[in-house]
Amino acid sequence: MRSPLRCNPLPARAELHCHTTCSDGTLSPAKLIARAKKAGIRALVLTDHDTVSGIEEARAAGREHGVRIACGIEINTAEGGNIHVLGYGIDSESESLALRLNEFRLTRRQRAEKIVDRLKDHGVDLSYDEVVGEAKDIDSIGRPHIADALKRKGIVRSRSEAFERFLAPGKAAFVDSMGPSVAEAIETIRDAGGWSSLAHPGTVDPAIDWRPWVDAGLSAIEAYYGSHTGPQVEKYLAAAKRYGLLATGGSDYHGPGTGRGDLGKHRLPEDVFAALELRLKFDV
Repeated sequence: MRSPLRCNPLPARAELHCHTTCSDGTLSPAKLIARAKKAGIRALVLTDHDTVSGIEEARAAGREHGVRIACGIEINTAEGGNIHVLGYGIDSESESLALRLNEFRLTRRQRAEKIVDRLKDHGVDLSYDEVVGEAKDIDSIGRPHIADALKRKGIVRSRSEAFERFLAPGKAAFVDSMGPSVAEAIETIRDAGGWSSLAHPGTVDPAIDWRPWVDAGLSAIEAYYGSHTGPQVEKYLAAAKRYGLLATGGSDYHGPGTGRGDLGKHRLPEDVFAALELRLKFDV
């Protein structure tokens, strides 16, 4: 599989990387799809962290608004500090996927509880119940939810401040990810009938060798990530060509108030989307 280095400049009206309140986004699946429609998006892949619980609501909203929907996922791994693997073309009803995601979400909760304990050790009055108390639809807990709880209590003014003061690597309450390895994430996605893409490669330590992930079955690289500069896009397109991988892309939209992505502003070149379209398995 290879990614073209020359691309049609016309953008596809597609979003392949976005999140909802089922993980760490701030919009419900239905509200996300409504906003996507207003942004001119015609095809959207839902990629919540370690859960597919929002897909049926997204599909219903997609039918209402005329937006094609596909089921995806973003799996957070324990490797390299911030290595995430996107899964596309997956079967949302896969039993093996459900079992593995339950395991991943359990370790997420354990990590969150450890973070809360560390905050208490540093004089921050916060309980785990306060983290989840106002977000009953959270299926996949994470550091952004702790940041939001800190904001609700007036301890910080924003998610970004919470990360800068407490939650980022090297800060007082940081706890290493307890997720699967990259190879395990790739296997989980493959067993659910899907294929995998290395998410936001610009955040991956350049000293890390990708070859073991390629050998494990990695299919693509998210070269067209929302915050990548032109030279970065070219760098990762060249890497895709070198490893024989596809190129994917998306905004990594998390919703209002998060500072994460800009829905509808970052779009794949039309010919890149066309090369992926059938593999993404849209509902219509």
